[in-house]
Amino acid sequence: MHWRTALTELLEAGSCRTQGELVRKVQKMTGELVNQATVSRELHALGAVKVDGAYRAAPPVSLGAPVHKFSVTSNGCMAVVRTDSAYANVIGHAVDSAELDGVLGTIAGDDTVFVALQDASAVPELRRLLGLGERRTTVAA
Repeated sequence: MHWRTALTELLEAGSCRTQGELVRKVQKMTGELVNQATVSRELHALGAVKVDGAYRAAPPVSLGAPVHKFSVTSNGCMAVVRTDSAYANVIGHAVDSAELDGVLGTIAGDDTVFVALQDASAVPELRRLLGLGERRTTVAA
């Protein structure tokens, strides 16, 4: 299991009160060495929050616009988001307003948004913003 997967599982369980505790449990679950600074950066990237003193995953974001398809070019520099007619501007504005690291900008039409990415490392944050699960990504040639 990758350390990010373990961290996500721990956040879903909501049983860790400190970053040190998260570090120890992630290392125990995966055998990978991670440090507090790495966990802290990942907590920030995931939008994790403390609820009743324990770290938890951020609640899912609702843009009020459906996402029907999410594709990423093979080099990870462009994402294409398909939605219902008249919703592309809503999604484009939400992506631009979020100021995600690695997202350079958007172009929105009627039902399609093109998202320019610095590289593939921006894709997980964009997916989180859009409220997508792992299965719905397709790679375009």
